[in-house]
Parts: sequence; structure tokens; C-alpha cells
Amino acid sequence: MAVVRTNLVIWLVAFSITPMREHLLTPSLSAHAPPATLYSIRSSFLVAVFGGPLAILLYASLNSWRLRRAADIPVYIAGLALLVALLYAAIAAPHTLSGLAGFLGKDTMRALSSALSMGLCGVFYLLHKKQHRSAALFDTKPPSPWIPAIACMVAGYFGIRGIATLMAGALA
Repeated sequence: MAVVRTNLVIWLVAFSITPMREHLLTPSLSAHAPPATLYSIRSSFLVAVFGGPLAILLYASLNSWRLRRAADIPVYIAGLALLVALLYAAIAAPHTLSGLAGFLGKDTMRALSSALSMGLCGVFYLLHKKQHRSAALFDTKPPSPWIPAIACMVAGYFGIRGIATLMAGALA
């Protein structure tokens, strides 16, 4: 009987010392804020293939905007800096690409642009990997990518042309 009483006292003291964590019992998801659904990896890949580096930068930024992640901004700035460096190397300093031009021929710029697009697509997949996996786990249907993908590819095409024209005009 004394053992039971001692155990009861120890349990009551331990229970009174341990603070209750009521915030752990509250639901973290509410009906007012459904989890964000991202555009699919397949659509990102297709935008990278057919749209180019600026298009994938724009398209991936839509996913970051859906997630409300401002922490992704340095990655976008680095991607844009790589794109501008590639354009600068092609327009202002073509001698820097002469070694590759001897190997790849006329398609040097296209090959470098495609490589940059695929690299950026991979980086943005790694950046949003957790969200893509949870969407696959819960079998969430991604939103239709047609309109944003086409808009990003058109904006990417004209954006590249605009940047290249501005650089050529400034360097002339």
C-alpha cells in the first residue's frame, strides 16, 4: 500500500511540474487556408526545355509565390545573374566562348542556354522538393499549368530578346 501511495505522489508531482502544451493539441491546418499546390515537375521541365532560362525563372517564381517563400529570392537573383553573364559572354566577349564554339559549332549559345535551363530546373526542383513530395503523397492534383506556362515562355522569349538588345546597344 505504501508503494502505491508513493507512486501516486510521484506521479502527481511529475504531472504538476510538467507544463501542459495546449498549443500541440490545436490543429495546424484550418479550413480557411488550404495547403498550397504547386505546378508539376513535368510542366517545369517542359517550360525549361521549350522556354529557356528566363522562362523557367519566371515559372519557378510562381511556385515560390504560391508557397509565400521570400527565402527563395537569392536563388532567383543568382539564376538571373548567370543568365546575364551568359548573355554578356555571348554578346560582349565572344572570345570567352571560343573553346566551346570550336567544339559545339554554331549551336554553342543554344547548348549553353539549354544547360542553364536544365540546371535551373533542377535547382528549383530541389528547392521545392518537400512540397512536391507531400503533394505526391497526398495525391493532390496540381493546378492547370497551360496559361502560366505559355505566358512564362512568351515573356521569357521576349525578355531574352530585350535584354540582349539592351546589352548590344549599351556595348556598341
